[in-house]
Amino acid sequence: MEYYQELSNSGHAHNNMEFSFPTKIGFNDQLKAYDKFIVNKNKIIYPIVYQPFTEVSYMMGSKKEQHLNVIFCRELLPRFYITLNFNIDYAPSVYQRSYAQNQYFIGNFRWNTKDERYGISGYYFKNKIDVYENGGITYDSIFVDLVEEDKTVIPVKLMNASNLIKVSGFGINQHFVLSQPQQKNDTVARRRIGLGRISYSFDYQRNRYLYKDTNLSTGEYDISDPVLNQSETFDSITFYTIRDGISWNSLSYGKYNNDIPFYLTFGAEHNFTHHNGYYEIITGKQFGQIDYQNVRAKAGIIINLFKSTRITGKGELIFGGYHEGDFLLDGQWKQYLGTYKNNFGAFTFDVNLSRKSPDWFEETYYSNNFRWNNDFSPATYMKLQAAYEFHNIKIGVKQTTIDHYIYFAENSKPAQYTGTLNISSAFAKFNIKLWHFDIGGIASMQVADNESVMHLPLFYGKLKLGWNITLVKGISMMQPSVVINYFTEYYADAYMPALRTFYLQNDVKIGNYPFLDFFLSIKVKRANLFVGYTNIYSLSNDNRYFTTPHYPMRDSKFIFGVKWRMYQ
Repeated sequence: MEYYQELSNSGHAHNNMEFSFPTKIGFNDQLKAYDKFIVNKNKIIYPIVYQPFTEVSYMMGSKKEQHLNVIFCRELLPRFYITLNFNIDYAPSVYQRSYAQNQYFIGNFRWNTKDERYGISGYYFKNKIDVYENGGITYDSIFVDLVEEDKTVIPVKLMNASNLIKVSGFGINQHFVLSQPQQKNDTVARRRIGLGRISYSFDYQRNRYLYKDTNLSTGEYDISDPVLNQSETFDSITFYTIRDGISWNSLSYGKYNNDIPFYLTFGAEHNFTHHNGYYEIITGKQFGQIDYQNVRAKAGIIINLFKSTRITGKGELIFGGYHEGDFLLDGQWKQYLGTYKNNFGAFTFDVNLSRKSPDWFEETYYSNNFRWNNDFSPATYMKLQAAYEFHNIKIGVKQTTIDHYIYFAENSKPAQYTGTLNISSAFAKFNIKLWHFDIGGIASMQVADNESVMHLPLFYGKLKLGWNITLVKGISMMQPSVVINYFTEYYADAYMPALRTFYLQNDVKIGNYPFLDFFLSIKVKRANLFVGYTNIYSLSNDNRYFTTPHYPMRDSKFIFGVKWRMYQ
């Protein structure tokens, strides 16, 4: 459960209100403002099903808004499982030029030999995000002061701009167990330490970003560089990435689970990315093509002691090519108060340390509206976190320290803070079932010691209160629920459509507004139906419901949805 800055419609750019710690090093071929909607290798699941099923999820909102997801899984041949997943989100909006249509398709399979010594899995995915960009409303006062009640005629900053994002890829993974297959009744073989397994993976991904605008007379580009072509913007960027890696781990025929006594893995990976360069709209030519490649080493370890202590660690080091010398270290000590099966909770202590060179987007960029060429130093991140977990409750504190932090400044361009930045936070996450009630949510308090380079809400939180009512025992139940979202007032980051990036601003404060939603869910056997009414507090005519400057959130509206799993 996370809390995002969003624009005036679903399917558009978003920004996490909690500062996020970098979890990857090397070439970054994605812009994080659309990460929530883009599926890739890391978001694909490989279920093993014993009965074919189809799951359909559908939601309908106002203004013909529709969301559809269909998942199909089955064992096509003995030990050969396939999964197909199709999703489409169609979201028109009451505001001008705020349309979005996002869709993706995933197809994947897995197969292993009868003795489980060899296994293979593969996948294909394709994303298409097509959004109109309006740059936000021109004057917030028209909305806030109720000068114009008809939202469809409120002027916006961009009338001909759009973003198109296409991300697709495929890959394959194979593993082979080095030890001979174990016999079911061979007790000695089961106790013997195996030789582990080796794995090989190959992945290909293509990313394309296209920003268009055929009317550059608006003031949205006042902070940009001199516009090269005054009549049209057509900024196109394409990447082709290939990754292949080989690794060994100690699992053999075992399964990866929480009670593994000992687990060790290490391997190497080669990454190659071709940057197709920049499109010169005046000459119609591509220029600036460049290839990035690197080699990295990876290792990881898990140690379980006395059924109560779990120590995990992993690391990566780039030792050749692009971003050479960058590294990522991640470790955790988890101490159960008892054993992992019978305890009074657990304390966890996390340490993360990384050195990360500037991304390509932070170093060099060329477009019709924005251009830069920077020589930034690598940034160093360190995070220390302590938390207590008990069932579905987690509370903790976190301290993040960053040297040479890179951010997007008030001119929408990347900048680097040469000092040390500290972010301190305390958080809680919970999902409690108490008698007939469901209580879940998140809460976070966070402070950055230099607000000239980072703006964060002092507090944000989300709370769900639900009441479970049995209609027919074992067959149907109903749950009315209330969801409240809130964050304190602060200078939230603004959004630049031409760069698909959030950046600092010091002119507009937003927040201190309760987003209140009501839902009624009904479960009948394998079907789940719900109806909701969102942003109820907007009926008070308190028009301050922004999460991003100049982008009012959606008005109060009814939504309806159904989720139905059908076995075949």
